[in-house]
Amino acid sequence: MMKTFLKFLTSRGVLITTGMVIVYGFLIFTIYFTGYHAMPQKFDTLPITVVNRDSASKQLAKQLRTTLPFKHVHQTHDLSAAKRQMNARKTYLIIDIPDGFASTVKQNQPAKLNFYVNDAVQTSVSSGMMTVAETVGKTVNQQVMVQKSEAVLRKEPLAKLKQVVAAQQQQLDAAVASKQQQISAAPAPLQQGLQQQLQSESQQKQKALDQASRDKQTEIQQQVQQKYAPVANSVTTNIHRMNKVRTGLNYSLAPFILTLAMYIGALLGSLLLYGTYVKFAGMVGRFKAFGMLEISMILISIIAAAAVVAAVMPQMQLTGSQFGALWLNHGLEMFAAFNLNSVLILLMGQMGTSLNIFLTMLQVVAGAGMIPLVAMNHFYAALHFVAPMFYTIAGDMNIMYGGTGTGQLWGQFALLIGGLILINLLIVTFRKRQPVLDFAKLS
Repeated sequence: MMKTFLKFLTSRGVLITTGMVIVYGFLIFTIYFTGYHAMPQKFDTLPITVVNRDSASKQLAKQLRTTLPFKHVHQTHDLSAAKRQMNARKTYLIIDIPDGFASTVKQNQPAKLNFYVNDAVQTSVSSGMMTVAETVGKTVNQQVMVQKSEAVLRKEPLAKLKQVVAAQQQQLDAAVASKQQQISAAPAPLQQGLQQQLQSESQQKQKALDQASRDKQTEIQQQVQQKYAPVANSVTTNIHRMNKVRTGLNYSLAPFILTLAMYIGALLGSLLLYGTYVKFAGMVGRFKAFGMLEISMILISIIAAAAVVAAVMPQMQLTGSQFGALWLNHGLEMFAAFNLNSVLILLMGQMGTSLNIFLTMLQVVAGAGMIPLVAMNHFYAALHFVAPMFYTIAGDMNIMYGGTGTGQLWGQFALLIGGLILINLLIVTFRKRQPVLDFAKLS
């Protein structure tokens, strides 16, 4: 019996499956992990355009151009040209300052700042640009509100200052007029000298009055800004990042990518192992062959999970203390994936693989690697209970980046694996003869 079992383990199906799972797991992970490295690290290299169609909003346009977190910010007055650039995907965000924007704000009327985002681009780009647009819109709105509030606070003291200046101007004009009468009553030879003296004195007093008015206006402006500064900065944003993930879309997707890579290897490996099972079922009986099959799955899961995890850890800059947990997590994934894919293969033979591909596609959603569980519809929310990818992705999130409940996930994983083994055992019990597709008959 031991000799037969060793022959089963060293058969081409088992050996090829082991090698294929390791190679597939490493290559698929490396392809996607390195491919998604650019986002969002290079998000700031995407070109955007500021369109200023309002001559009175040059300061706002300059402020946007200098403060936006992008390396390539173009400015133009032609909105149509900017739209053509967006349709050609040569710019990814348009901020349009419409004509009359500044005057509308001064009149205390609602002013619109227009944003154009092209949805026909990669999802990460369009969602990122939407976030930028919302942030810029809120910032400009806050600045406008501050300016309007300051203008309201300045209105009353400036009006009083205007009255005071007007009264002082009247006094100055009256004093000049009185002097003019006195000069006209003086002897003619003295009038020219007195007139020049009066003109010099009146000019000095007028300059002093104008300067005092400007100084008072500046003082009012400073007082208002000083009083309103706490209001303008009432709320500051302080972001605390828990379970911090390295910058890059590849790092946030790493649990999903690694899980999918190893699951695909198990999907293809299940078909190879089925051929070995059918061959030995005719030699030693289907129950003994099934036992050999399960033991082979366990051994392949242990070996392949260790090899793939060890190979990908340097790419993710993970520590050696995380190896054991990741090894166990993906070992459970592979064993569960082998058994889940074997259900349909044991029922339908090789044709079951076509349906297993469909189940894999469903797990891409139900695994919650791209969208959270709470955001799924009822179908996928229910499907996640029997999706090995869900437990693996959730476990990887905890192990790689931090989180709790990993032990509970492994307990649920074990129950799922036990249920799948039982289902496969029932199939082997009632299906005495396994269907093997003869591809020669299909030609």
